[in-house]
Amino acid sequence: MSSKEKIFLFDMDGTLTPVRGQIEQKTIYALKTLSKDYRIGVVTGSDYDYIMQQMSEAFKPGGIPGDRIDLLPCNGTKKYVSTGTGDFKLQSSANMIEEIGTQNHTLLLRRCLAYQLIIMSMYEELPYTGTFLQYRGSLLNWCPIGRNATAHEREAWTALDNKHNIREYYAEAITHICSMKGVKATIALGGSTSLDIYPKGWDKTYALRHYPEHTVFFAGDKCMKGGNDWHIYEKLSTMNRSFMVNSPNDTVQLINNFLKDN
Repeated sequence: MSSKEKIFLFDMDGTLTPVRGQIEQKTIYALKTLSKDYRIGVVTGSDYDYIMQQMSEAFKPGGIPGDRIDLLPCNGTKKYVSTGTGDFKLQSSANMIEEIGTQNHTLLLRRCLAYQLIIMSMYEELPYTGTFLQYRGSLLNWCPIGRNATAHEREAWTALDNKHNIREYYAEAITHICSMKGVKATIALGGSTSLDIYPKGWDKTYALRHYPEHTVFFAGDKCMKGGNDWHIYEKLSTMNRSFMVNSPNDTVQLINNFLKDN
């Protein structure tokens, strides 16, 4: 990869795909067109399996060429590159427990579980589905409604969360605990239903470490302070290289306009 090659990074949920949904053909076509002049990177808080579940259509023949895209799950703390045969292989990864220590990781688990019980007691009407905590190697994902929730169940959670700011409240609570206990961790809102917890500095700016000599652009939908796109959006905004979108349709329009202007 030439140091002169330009990189365009994209968030996944709400940016390239509907939340936990499949990428659409018009988005694939826009990315394929962009990939002629820019290397594509998908940087998401989700792990590799979720990228493949939601974006595998984009990697099939006729989609984005494998040698023009990198997969950067878990905020870019993992990097997968094309094997040249339609699959991807892990090239590098980081480990959260090694970074913050087993005791601190256990503290975070205990707090999330305690807060999960409080939420389930306060909002008994919600359809909780299980798999509330998921350790992804380099980050801990807490999903109060449950990772197995259907789209309808996620909508019920989102409506209540928007009304009561539940995730924001508990993100602040965990941040306070980390400050009190000296745990160097960051808590950010992930997607529309979860919170991502990871070592300080392991936000999506981590993905930039893979491209130290390159000009990098970024687009995401959670670019407000507290969202999991905020850190990288802010860092690149000083160079006018970051963009906030509200949906995959916005992303397609952004790519089309970007190509016209560049």
